[in-house]
Amino acid sequence: MRRTRTGLTLIELLVVVTIIGMLMALLLPAVQSAREAGRRMQCANNLKQIGLALANYQSAYTVYPFGCGADSDRPGRPTYTSPGNRRYSLHSQILPYLELNEVYELIDFTYPPFYPDTTGDPKTVTGRGPNEDAAQMTIPVFLCPSDHKGQNRPWGPNNYRSCNGSNWSGRKGDGLFGQGTAIRPADVRDGLSYTAAFCERVLGDDDKEAVDMEGDLFSLPAPWTEETFRRWCAQLGPLEAASLYHDANGGMTWLEGNMNWTRYNHMLPPGLPSCKNGITWNGVAMTANSRHYGGVNLLLGDGSVRFVSNQVEPSVWRALGTIAGRETISDKSY
Repeated sequence: MRRTRTGLTLIELLVVVTIIGMLMALLLPAVQSAREAGRRMQCANNLKQIGLALANYQSAYTVYPFGCGADSDRPGRPTYTSPGNRRYSLHSQILPYLELNEVYELIDFTYPPFYPDTTGDPKTVTGRGPNEDAAQMTIPVFLCPSDHKGQNRPWGPNNYRSCNGSNWSGRKGDGLFGQGTAIRPADVRDGLSYTAAFCERVLGDDDKEAVDMEGDLFSLPAPWTEETFRRWCAQLGPLEAASLYHDANGGMTWLEGNMNWTRYNHMLPPGLPSCKNGITWNGVAMTANSRHYGGVNLLLGDGSVRFVSNQVEPSVWRALGTIAGRETISDKSY
């Protein structure tokens, strides 16, 4: 009698492998899309927690916290380690309202954020700075799960920036959280529902040699006007950017109110390059961006979170950055 064959031929095996490969190719994008949707939702939830903390802070003190502390509390120009330097971030002020009292208690606000920076190297922990323990704490609510890039630094990084305004000022601005501000809800004449509070920005890659158009801050000293600076930065491409000095430490820490670490503005729509006038920090376009496809999560002053497209109308985006521009913005425009 003829024996019955039970195995697979080579051709049949190849067909099965091909079918499995095709199924995986079809399913993988769907799985990745579902995962990113979950990460984007978690990112929006982080911003909602920050919004709730801001509301509780305002309820306790009647004003919103400043975006950045003063350069100095005494005459004279402060240095990075000057005892007069009080450039603390908004993030440091709302820690108790995020149920992070243990981190807040580590901060000695009578010293500068990183005092003393005895080595001159921001990658080195000296063990002598009174705020180094706090600065090394990673705060999950300050990090977007979609941003997988990291930095070779010991400090807790930050993805969420407080809004300084819509103009190119790196200090006062015209937004909800300028330098040394104490804004009350009544001061927000545009309405909290139409005023930006926080938004996303990706972490820098900490690589001063390579060009990262999303994470780097490009610098060119020139006698700019605000409008010429805006046009130049909006049109900046990789070729010109490669010839410019650039900061690659974006989001290095949540502790200090540096414009490249904890603040942003609405001078340019999300997704465009970030630039500063090399002459002064008072000329800067610190744009919002994210690792999400097509846009950014934006926290508004009323505590709501919207996903805003990178294609948002520039005038609408600028209007969202101000507290008293009296601009008319519809719910469908952003």
